[in-house]
Amino acid sequence: MCGRMCPSGCISSSGDGSPAFDSGRCIGCGHCAAACPAGAFSTGAAGGPACDPAAFLELCRARRSLRLFTDDPVDDDELARLLQVVGFSPTGVNACGLRVIAVRGGEVEDLLAGPLRKLMKALWVSGPLKAAAALARMRAGTEDFLRGGDPVYRRAPLVLLFMAPRRNPTWRADGIIAASLVMLNAQAMGLACFWNGIAEFAFRLVGRRRLPGARGFRLTAVLCIGHPAVATRPLPPRDWSLTDGSGKPLAAHRGG
Repeated sequence: MCGRMCPSGCISSSGDGSPAFDSGRCIGCGHCAAACPAGAFSTGAAGGPACDPAAFLELCRARRSLRLFTDDPVDDDELARLLQVVGFSPTGVNACGLRVIAVRGGEVEDLLAGPLRKLMKALWVSGPLKAAAALARMRAGTEDFLRGGDPVYRRAPLVLLFMAPRRNPTWRADGIIAASLVMLNAQAMGLACFWNGIAEFAFRLVGRRRLPGARGFRLTAVLCIGHPAVATRPLPPRDWSLTDGSGKPLAAHRGG
């Protein structure tokens, strides 16, 4: 069974029928440990699903992007519990090596928002940003940010930047999957969270050279996290569709 599960083919049967293991071909994925019925590569007792499927669906149903936070910080214990799911996140060809950079409180302004505001002021004075903001109907928010407001990070007490090594062939997906798991874990812990695409774009403009720990990595996602300032209600699911391999529609799921 473990030989059938091994993606790199490093487990085979020897002449006497016992298994042979080629450590030189092992990529450390752990599939053998998960599947071996004899526990030859055991990492602990076998277990069933971590949670009931209905409970997981309810967790997804209740998840909302929330941009209103209290002033309470996310403490070290909460951060450790929040990020423990990263250790179980899959990566392409088992490359792993993910890094999460946690930026807290005032560091958000110093490391992320401040440099972006300086660049945007220059673009505003020269003219291009005014035209872009008007076209995107974001003039009011842009002016607020230039005056010292924070419509980008929303004064989140914790900003998490998910980084994947440049060498990972599937670096973008690796980091996005990890961030998605953390987003769901934040919901389960009762924390407010939103996915910050604007901050991800801004980091590529001004943040790379200023942020320690970013060298050799690519940014894949930015999550802003804190304690919720308001309660939220579940909303209906969004529209999505199902097709077969030829593109033939099989089902259309309409949101409420």
